This record gives sequence, C-alpha cells and structure tokens, in this order.
Amino acid sequence: MLLLDIGNTNVKCYDGKSIERISLEGYKFPKEDFYFINVNPTLETKLESLSQAKDLSKIFRFDTEYQGMGIDRIAACYSIEEGIVVDAGSAITVDVIYQNKHQGGFIMPGFSAYKDSFANISSKLIYDLEKEITLDTLPLNTADALLYTTLKSTVLMIQDCAKDMPVYVTGGDGKRLCKYLKKSIYDEVLVFKGMQKAIDEKEKTC
Repeated sequence: MLLLDIGNTNVKCYDGKSIERISLEGYKFPKEDFYFINVNPTLETKLESLSQAKDLSKIFRFDTEYQGMGIDRIAACYSIEEGIVVDAGSAITVDVIYQNKHQGGFIMPGFSAYKDSFANISSKLIYDLEKEITLDTLPLNTADALLYTTLKSTVLMIQDCAKDMPVYVTGGDGKRLCKYLKKSIYDEVLVFKGMQKAIDEKEKTC
C-alpha cells in the first residue's frame, strides 16, 4: 500500500517500510492505486482526475472544535489517543489530544523561519541552527543568544502545554527538537500512522 503526504513543494511517499521525499516539480503520480492527503490547492483538480488516487481527507473521524485545521495535522493527531503532537517543519504545530478528543493547538515559526527573521533585522544576526548548546545557562555570545532564543522559546511553549503528558514529535526538525524536550518521542511516520489507522477503520465498516 502506497501512502502520499502531499505538501506545497514536496511529496512524501511511504510504502510501509521507508519514506521518500520528492520535489513536486516534475513529479509524476504513481499509476498504481495510492492513498493521499493533500494541502496543495493547485493539485486538487489533478488528483480528482486520477482514478487510482484515493483521497483520505473525508474519512477521518476526528473529534475537534478547531476551525480550519490542516489535514496533515489531523493525520498526525489521529495516530495517538492521548498526548501532545508536535510537527516541526517550516512552521511548528502543537496539538493536544486527551481521551481521543482534540483539545486545541497552536502554531509557531519553524527554526528556519526564526533564523530568517533575525537575518532580516540585521546581517550581523546570524547563527548555526545545528550547534549544540545548553538551555540551562545564559549565552555569552550573540550567535548562541539567537540559537538559545530559537530553541528555548519553542521548548517552553511546548512544555507549558504538555505538563506531564507524552510528547510525540515528527517533521524535519523533530529530532533536533527532541533533544531539548522531556518525555518526547520522535516518530518519522506519525502522519502515515494516522493515515493507515483511518484506512483500517474505513475497511472495517465496509
């Protein structure tokens, strides 16, 4: 079974074993059957025309009062019964699930967005996102100060929300973020687990 998570610039393909990330530029959709979620409005018509493309967006039985929640966030949340779901990508989304119900969530800039925003203020405000620092002591140079702000502001927001609940992290910067988050679990295939769960539930009702 092939699952596709289609974004604005890339598509992530999962065959049950590994994830392949492919640029959408020039991408040709598989000829065999595949299931997908899609956040790219420019591809809606194309996907509707493909008989082999199975849209999962309408089959999630997701309990929430949140308005306008993206299908990728829904899929990630759908994979757990209780905890905090963090998707650390271009933006960082944080959602709270309690007893299988979505309680709400919030959105923060991603790490690269933080870095770009500082650079827009001054060409001197540059730093290495990959450098290892401690968040327990105050920085003593500008580069570390910028990185400290990027990491600690994100971590504190998530920890304040999480309390004692487990934190499930996915996304491109997920591994990096997990190093600073207590009770965190990195899961590269969290979104695909949610997609698979929705498919399994649908098949049981058929």
